[in-house]
Amino acid sequence: MSASRPLIVVGGGELSRVVIETARAQGFNVLGFVDHNPCEQTAQRLGLPRLGSDDDLRSFTEANLVLGVGCTSVNPARETIVKRISAPPHRWATIIHPHADVSPTAELAEGVVVLAGAVVCSGARIGAHCIINLGVKIDHDVSVGSFVHIAPQVAVGGGASVGDGAYVGMGAVVRDHIRVGERTMIGMGAVVTRQFEPGTVLVGVPAKPLR
Repeated sequence: MSASRPLIVVGGGELSRVVIETARAQGFNVLGFVDHNPCEQTAQRLGLPRLGSDDDLRSFTEANLVLGVGCTSVNPARETIVKRISAPPHRWATIIHPHADVSPTAELAEGVVVLAGAVVCSGARIGAHCIINLGVKIDHDVSVGSFVHIAPQVAVGGGASVGDGAYVGMGAVVRDHIRVGERTMIGMGAVVTRQFEPGTVLVGVPAKPLR
């Protein structure tokens, strides 16, 4: 996919501003963003127009798309938006900041966003529409499912896996070769040293289920 192709960011909130600046740094021609809300701060700060809501994307059939919608917990909103838009996979751009370090042997699916300072090591696999946030360290042979949000400064050890729809909070650590189940929420600063059931909320050092 050519980085010079036009791009529309889906969402106009706080994360979208970071995604827009990252896409510009990569060389994409960002046409604007779509959101049901006015998002005036995003438009003014970045000098970009709001192009309507995601229903108006039908008018931009040649533009690439990327999600600019974040979350602070396990939340199906991003997956719901992608399903509603129903664009073919090739239209979803993969955005990688020039100051991120992504191994040539890593595999990134459509719609992935890798922000500044992140490291994705040899053999890692990142599923569709994931956010790999600022300063995240993804070690060798890690598998990350689709729609996973990994917050800033997280470290995931070699050979570990993170299931679909999980949320990994800021500064958390996942030990090597640990499997984090689908829809698991890992709290800020937690250290995961063993496996738990999918959908668990994990907090603390070492991490334990929140009751």
